Amino acid sequence: MGWTGLIILLLILLLGGYYIYTVTHVTKMDSIARNAGGELDTLIWDRNHVYEQITAKLQEHGIELDEKLTKKLGLGLGMTPSVQMANYTELHRRWTQLLPIMEEHPELKEDEALEKLKARFADLRVETMKAESKYNRAATDFNAYIQKPFPGFIAARKTKGTRSNFNVVLAEANINDPLSHI
Repeated sequence: MGWTGLIILLLILLLGGYYIYTVTHVTKMDSIARNAGGELDTLIWDRNHVYEQITAKLQEHGIELDEKLTKKLGLGLGMTPSVQMANYTELHRRWTQLLPIMEEHPELKEDEALEKLKARFADLRVETMKAESKYNRAATDFNAYIQKPFPGFIAARKTKGTRSNFNVVLAEANINDPLSHI
């Protein structure tokens, strides 16, 4: 084999290696974003579950709640960020409507289980914000990578499209008072 053959073989090996690296990297980055999205799904589900426990506790105390505050949200793993944000927004809306009801009943502060649930609900908000940041970073990195020509071609062949960001701040914002969630 002459120099020409060696150069062609080397080019084939380099291109093959680059193809394998790109396919692996696209798949890995997509998996990281998908796992971060799953973590976000789980936290939203957990926060909703704690919310349901809080409303059940209020009803145990004889507090009547509007059906709009107790109706179950349609949650499930694998939701798109837009569906996640819609559910999170609805959950936040319900919470802001529930707060004044709890404040009208100072005797509720004596219920330690309810106070723990409220603290857990607040903790889950912080955890959700951290998971949001992790997911958005992974989605942004993935989107930037597949904007390059060859990785974009590989992503299209693997049917892996761009990922939307999730934004807790937007989900919790009030149109009339955008800083009300802070």
